[in-house]
Amino acid sequence: MAEVVQYSNEFLPHVIRLFSPKSTKIDGQLNYFRQLFALYYPGPEQSCLLLKGSDRLLACAHLASLQQIQPGLVYVNLGVDPDLAPDMWKAFWSRCCDLAKTIVKDSPLLRTVVGEKAIPIYLETVGFQVTREQVELHAPLGGLPPVQGSANDFEVVSLAEQPEQLAQWLDVFNQGLTVFWDIPPLDTASFQRLRETPGFDPSAFRLGIGGGEPAAALFYSVMDSNSGMVRINAAATASGQRSKGYGRRMIKDALNHLEKQGFSMAVIYTDAANQATNLLFKMLGFRPACTLKILENQL
Repeated sequence: MAEVVQYSNEFLPHVIRLFSPKSTKIDGQLNYFRQLFALYYPGPEQSCLLLKGSDRLLACAHLASLQQIQPGLVYVNLGVDPDLAPDMWKAFWSRCCDLAKTIVKDSPLLRTVVGEKAIPIYLETVGFQVTREQVELHAPLGGLPPVQGSANDFEVVSLAEQPEQLAQWLDVFNQGLTVFWDIPPLDTASFQRLRETPGFDPSAFRLGIGGGEPAAALFYSVMDSNSGMVRINAAATASGQRSKGYGRRMIKDALNHLEKQGFSMAVIYTDAANQATNLLFKMLGFRPACTLKILENQL
């Protein structure tokens, strides 16, 4: 027997095991998931459903509104046990769809991501289709290409160094939000939620200033403190500051910073069809690790 329950903090280790079944140690991922939940409103207690079996979690669906980006858009961070019975999946997914209708005002457009070569049958049966592909790129830290000369008119500061730049960071970051499939617009409330999570580090939020004006912004998240793996969220560039190379300089700055902090691997995502960006990341030391499929389903 299995039952659908709302998320609570006691389930977090079990959620991580569902998403990372090959991990032998999960304690290094706890803060990453806490900070991931903090990006969204409402919190996981109101937006995350679990399918609880007799001895383990069988499914987890965290539904996050991206209504500010596109009417009705809901990102579903989905983890499913490969042995889940089809009838249990259909019953669980029905509950998820009901929840999605309460999260956004418009008819829900559900978005999720998978790393498998073929669409999992449980997603295909409920109507998901591929809309685009992303490439996951990895850059081993410790042997990066040489640091290129920095321009005199460009500098990078962190919110640890200049916390008064938060408003500028939020403005620039939100201007470039179209590069992500899973991150909502951020504001002072979401930043405060992040600030309250264990392991929060304001130096992860970095602002590029070009010609005296805020030009680019990014932040990174430590995915696994045990393995030293960090996700860099690609630099967002202000609308009037594009095509000046600021995004490249931001990524290079973040890589150098992470290398000095002793991390071992940087992860970044890019559109598979964007050859120019993929070439840029290759020059910065990134190599393809896998391809992700972005799936959508209009309810």
